[in-house]
Formats: sequence, C-alpha cells, structure tokens
Amino acid sequence: MKLRLHMNFPSYRFAKLRSRSVLLALLLCTGCYIDQPGLPIQPATITSLGFDAYQITVDARAPWVATGIQVKTGQKIRFTAEGTWGESPGVNRTADGGQAGIFGSGYWGVERRVPNAPWGALVGRVGIDKFFIGASSIITMNQDGELMLGINDGDANLEDNHGFMTVKVQLNP
Repeated sequence: MKLRLHMNFPSYRFAKLRSRSVLLALLLCTGCYIDQPGLPIQPATITSLGFDAYQITVDARAPWVATGIQVKTGQKIRFTAEGTWGESPGVNRTADGGQAGIFGSGYWGVERRVPNAPWGALVGRVGIDKFFIGASSIITMNQDGELMLGINDGDANLEDNHGFMTVKVQLNP
C-alpha cells in the first residue's frame, strides 16, 4: 500500500512513503497527516461560447491542459478566471496565486512552471513560451501554437493539488 505523508512545515512539500516507513515517519514528524491518493484527475471541459470565445475548466492536479485553441504570434487574448485551487493541502488560491505554502516561505527543491509568477497562479504556455495569466488579463502571444493552461506549481508536484479554475478565453478582444 502506498501512502503520502503531508508535512505542514514550510520547508517540506511532501514525501512518498511505503507502509514500512509510516511508523518511523510518524515518530519523527509532528504536525503531519496521512491520506491516500485522491480522486482521478477530472478531464478538462472545453466549451465554445461562439465568436472566438471559449470556456475551459482546469483541474489543479492536471499536467498542462491542452485547450485545442491555436494562436498566432502577435494575437491578443483576453483571459478571465474564477474558482479556487491550491498547490498543496491547506493552501487555497484564486487565479492570481500568492506566496509559497501556508506560511509563504517557499517549497524546498520545487521549481514552479513560471518562476516570475506567484505560486498557485493560473499560467499559460504556447510552445516553449510560458506566461502568467492570473484572474484577468489581456496577453499578446509571442509564438504560434496550441494554448495550454495550468497551475503554477512544480511539474512533478501536482498530485497533492486541489480545486479547479473556470477560464474564459476570448480571441482578438
């Protein structure tokens, strides 16, 4: 049986443990709790709203979400996002994100997808170009390709995330 140990300390993200290690971990860790892996990742729902507008639901535990929306260099896109999600247990965010962790002191050894954007923020990607979106913005695309959406967290640290964002995308606003 595989369990996850969540540590409510600012310097640790989480550790995966095998059942033999659980007792030792509990003896060494105060302020911790154990849970079993969560529900399956919800597939993204993408709805056309007409007139080059779309609504996408993004699960915080999902890898980059492919929207199917093709953009061109120089094209402007308006984003609005609503919902609550978080990049670790006990952390709840809007699409604007915030400081790392419950205490804002960071996550040890974790590099977020967009380093200059807040932790837990809504971020986007087209090809290799990654950018901050937040709750409301108009962004000019720097590259041709498919628009991808996600939470600003480490790519290898998505399984302890929770919540959803509903993102409206308007092409050429």
